[in-house]
Amino acid sequence: MLVPNKHERKSRKGTGVLPAFFFSFLVLFFFSVLLFSVLSVPGCAEEEKLPIVLVDGDEIYVQSGDFHDFLQEYRIYVKGADTEGSRIWIELSRDGVFLEDAIVGEGDTFVYSNNTTEILNLTVDTIYGGTDGVLVRFSPVYQHLNPKLPMPQSQQIAPVNSSENNSSVSPVPEEHQVKGFDMPLFLLSIGAVFLVTGIFSGRHKEK
Repeated sequence: MLVPNKHERKSRKGTGVLPAFFFSFLVLFFFSVLLFSVLSVPGCAEEEKLPIVLVDGDEIYVQSGDFHDFLQEYRIYVKGADTEGSRIWIELSRDGVFLEDAIVGEGDTFVYSNNTTEILNLTVDTIYGGTDGVLVRFSPVYQHLNPKLPMPQSQQIAPVNSSENNSSVSPVPEEHQVKGFDMPLFLLSIGAVFLVTGIFSGRHKEK
C-alpha cells in the first residue's frame, strides 16, 4: 500500500482550496450583479414615467370669441365673458370634439387631464376689458404630451390664431435615443466566462 508523501498531500490540499475559493468568488459576483440590477430598475422606471413637456410656462393671449391651438390638435376657446368682464367662459376641444369647459376668473387655473396624465394647465393671469369684448392673458401655460396620441412633429408648431394672439409654441425636438452601456449584461458575461473557465479547469485537473 502506497502512502502519499507530504508533498502530494500539500498539492491535494492546494487543489481543493482553489475550487472552493473560485466558487465563493462566483457566488459573490452574481449576488453583486443581482443587487445592482434590482437597485437600478426603480430609477429607470421613475425616469420613464416623467411626462414629456411640449409647452413649458409660456404665455398666450386670446380674445373673446377666438381660440388658441396647441400641439396634438388641442384647442382652447374663450367663448365669452360676464357683463363686468371679470370672469370668462372657456372651452377645450380636440379635433372638433368637446372635452371640457369652465368659468374662471383672474388667478384661476384650468387643468385638463386624461386619466392620470395632466395634458393642459392654464392660469388666467389678466382679463383686459374692451368695447369689443375681453382679451385674456394666460400665464403660465403648460402642455404635456398625451402618450395615447401620435408624437407631434417639429413642423407642426404654427398655431391658427387671430392677429392679437402673438404667442408661439416651441417646437418639439426629435428624440435621439442612444443606448447606453449595459453594465449588468457586461458583468453577467464576465461571470459566464469565469464559470466556463472554472468548469474546464476542473475537468482538466481531473484528467
